[in-house]
Amino acid sequence: MDINTKLNNKTGTGTGTGTGTETSKESDKISRSGASTGTGNEEIQRITVSKEAQGALGTIVDTVNEGFFGGKVNRTQMANWILSKFSNELDDVTIKQIRADHFDEIAMFETILRQAKETGKVPSEFKILLHKHQNYEEPSKKKSTKALTKNIINDDIYK
Repeated sequence: MDINTKLNNKTGTGTGTGTGTETSKESDKISRSGASTGTGNEEIQRITVSKEAQGALGTIVDTVNEGFFGGKVNRTQMANWILSKFSNELDDVTIKQIRADHFDEIAMFETILRQAKETGKVPSEFKILLHKHQNYEEPSKKKSTKALTKNIINDDIYK
């Protein structure tokens, strides 16, 4: 079974899932090694992940360790490896996707409000939106007038 099937089926139930002995083994390793992993000179930083992400990480660890007789990968090592590889391959499309997935309308409004306070100008799109919200008429747009020219047709003037 390949890794994508395992991630989709959430079948990873081995030691990589973060249940049972692996958590205590990692904690023991951290306390014994002076808060370092890997080469011994890296400081550990903790992050919080969702249960879904934890399960996916456990499935990945189980898959990597399955048939790997030259060592054993733990969740911390796997997360570090994934993040390091991901940061090297990060592109504009992925950044846009991440931003879209985590877009916060309130934060956007706060940013626009802060910019409006700093500059004294509210973007025209928001002026229209605010007027519509309050059932006011839309701010009238200035009508463009054509400049007078000296090019005239004298046919009708002299009749």
